[in-house]
Amino acid sequence: MPDRLELSLLLDYYGGFLTENQRELIELSCDEDYSLSEIAEQKGISRQGVRDAIARGSRVLSEMESKLRLIERDRRAAELIRRLKAELDALSAREGEGFAEKLTGIYSTISELSDLTEGKDGI
Repeated sequence: MPDRLELSLLLDYYGGFLTENQRELIELSCDEDYSLSEIAEQKGISRQGVRDAIARGSRVLSEMESKLRLIERDRRAAELIRRLKAELDALSAREGEGFAEKLTGIYSTISELSDLTEGKDGI
């Protein structure tokens, strides 16, 4: 099972695929930091029932990410954007030195980012 932070992120992306009960139990566990016992008491169900529902929901969320890979895609896009910004910063600092090479690197990164956002990268 993913850690709480990763599970919360999965919930943000794929929570619509869960039952209302699974989504609510995972939110209480991850976002509100309730223990299984606290959730069980609040919901009037057993601690084991809470654990099982969270585990099932977690599996569904993990399966959705393994199939759709939206989180991976967003992380890759963020990294490409970070690289692009770093290259632009370096370019503006040294406009004279290796200008053409830097420009080529920027265009390459833009092309990768464009392919990613347009779905041409196989994801």
